[in-house]
Amino acid sequence: MEQTLAVDTDQVYERIVTGVAALEGVDPTELPPLFEAVDPDALAAIFADTESGRPRTGHVGFTYATHRITVEFGDTDQPTVTID
Repeated sequence: MEQTLAVDTDQVYERIVTGVAALEGVDPTELPPLFEAVDPDALAAIFADTESGRPRTGHVGFTYATHRITVEFGDTDQPTVTID
């Protein structure tokens, strides 16, 4: 099952954990810490605006709690989180 979430940049890490918890049918506190898969601060910083103020584009993927997570920034100013 795949779930795609549009999220605010500052809350990407929270949306990943709550999205995986929803797919698993568990409380988010029952999942392993996200920092064991990715540095949440680095994840937020990857897509921060450039020094010129222009938004970045691209994607990053990693595995968390046996799910493939993809965070993508494209044509909009909001990242999209996909959980497989």
